[in-house]
Amino acid sequence: MQKLGVNTIRVYNLDPSIDHNECASIFNAVGIYMLLDVNSPLPNQSINRGDPSSSYNADYLSRIFGVVEAFKDFPNTLGFFGGNEVINDNPSGEFVPPYLRAVTRDLKNYIAKQSTRSIPVGYSAADVRDILTDTWEYLQCAVNGNKDDMSRIDFFGLNSYSWCGSTANYQSSGYNVLQADFANTTVPVFFSEYGCNIPAPRVFNEVQALYSLPLTSVMSGGVVYEYSQEVSDYGLVVLNNNNTVSLRTDFDQLQSQFNKLDINSLQSSNSTATSLTPPACNSSLISSPNFYNRFDVPSLPPGGQDLINNGIENPNNGRLVEITQRNVPMTIYSSNGAEIRGLSISPLPNDQSNTPGGQDTSGGATPSSSSGSTSTSASAAATTTAKEGLAGRTEVKGLMGLLVAATAAMCLL
Repeated sequence: MQKLGVNTIRVYNLDPSIDHNECASIFNAVGIYMLLDVNSPLPNQSINRGDPSSSYNADYLSRIFGVVEAFKDFPNTLGFFGGNEVINDNPSGEFVPPYLRAVTRDLKNYIAKQSTRSIPVGYSAADVRDILTDTWEYLQCAVNGNKDDMSRIDFFGLNSYSWCGSTANYQSSGYNVLQADFANTTVPVFFSEYGCNIPAPRVFNEVQALYSLPLTSVMSGGVVYEYSQEVSDYGLVVLNNNNTVSLRTDFDQLQSQFNKLDINSLQSSNSTATSLTPPACNSSLISSPNFYNRFDVPSLPPGGQDLINNGIENPNNGRLVEITQRNVPMTIYSSNGAEIRGLSISPLPNDQSNTPGGQDTSGGATPSSSSGSTSTSASAAATTTAKEGLAGRTEVKGLMGLLVAATAAMCLL
């Protein structure tokens, strides 16, 4: 991942009861941030879009607060997603929205009470155009015009797969529509998933549009779906059963596109981005007749305030640990089957984050004439001083991420 040039991973499914210290510390050492989903697909660990009130209870809050406890003390924890595609059609838009604001409020209040630093909380939306802007407007506005409203999201992610193949462009993909729709955003907006896989292999030419004007005037980068190959065929690498890893052509293509980016331009500052005033919440912000347009955020369930005030019982608090292993212990193969030798992490100073560095980790591998195996070598990625977090829109303008489905895959590279 470091050689690919990513500066962020998103992880969907986390077990807050296990030890993530070494894994999170490795990512911190190499300048890679973590965007973490607090929910999981297991029973009672997410908001039920069909009956949100039944799932919003103290047990659920204990679950999501547990994720906060496990990761709040890692300096590379960039933010938490309070929900992912909970609103995914018109019916769910009728009932779910106020519960998303409640979860956002509860997470932010818990962080304020139990963490030594502020950590942003946001939402990851489905690209359902009928209700997309309503979802964003509902979650980014400030109740009673209070910009410090704790139920207001700090960032908005969009799972979008509208740019498909080498013939797609800014107009055919609808990127021009997204630019117009989010032109007045007062929170960072980015692709929390992207990377259409039809046709395959992916060429990722949308990367050039995503990280240049005019889209960077509105959007703040994105997270590619996904790191490891699963049945849906979106993986950049294959995690083989024999504990080896094979890079796919998609990895090569993405690395090539990242290497073309103007990193200095992406890190340029916009002083106005941190001083934007959110709109006051009002039913007039909502355009769909069936989307929930009241801002009566549900009260905490019984026991919820006690959890916020006193913390959850027996929290598993993560902490940075010393990294003693730098060499990658498993065998890695390039997309042409050559073994990649000499692969190791390159720890960066505390104020630096990872960026693309002109690497050709996979496609440049060629068979060796002097041995029976094939090999190539990998060198360190470039560095940059830009580890600032999600303080404002420009701070994540260069977010170049990968989505990791579960922690089992997190620390293999």
